[in-house]
Amino acid sequence: MDTPAIPVFLAGPFPVLQHHKLDEDVFEVELDVALLISGLPSIIASSIFPLDETWERVLAALRSGDARLGVAGVPHPSDSDVGEPMVYPSAFIGLECANGERLVLSHIRGLDSTQDAESYAREVIDSVLLGHSPEELGVTIDD
Repeated sequence: MDTPAIPVFLAGPFPVLQHHKLDEDVFEVELDVALLISGLPSIIASSIFPLDETWERVLAALRSGDARLGVAGVPHPSDSDVGEPMVYPSAFIGLECANGERLVLSHIRGLDSTQDAESYAREVIDSVLLGHSPEELGVTIDD
């Protein structure tokens, strides 16, 4: 049986702002990414990830020009202190860059287990467009 497609909500394109710091001693990259939305920077990701052969490709994508914001909602199981695991909505936040690369930059989990993933994704994209950061919209998930 085919798995149903996950809807991705898109907005933009928007100018991409990025700042990075390479730590070659521990082979890590600290990356902050924002979009310039209505003249104001909206942070969509602040992360640390391994410095490997993919870094140059990521940097080239971020520097390639304006990008479209994409948010996809998926259910996220989470351990519970009292028995059965809980399922919360989560959202993957990423960019479709001018050079065609698609980058997933953030993954956050909602706080309301009764909310479905699709409505959470819609809420997240609407909130980012209003200037809210992912950290304000849920719990960051380190994948």
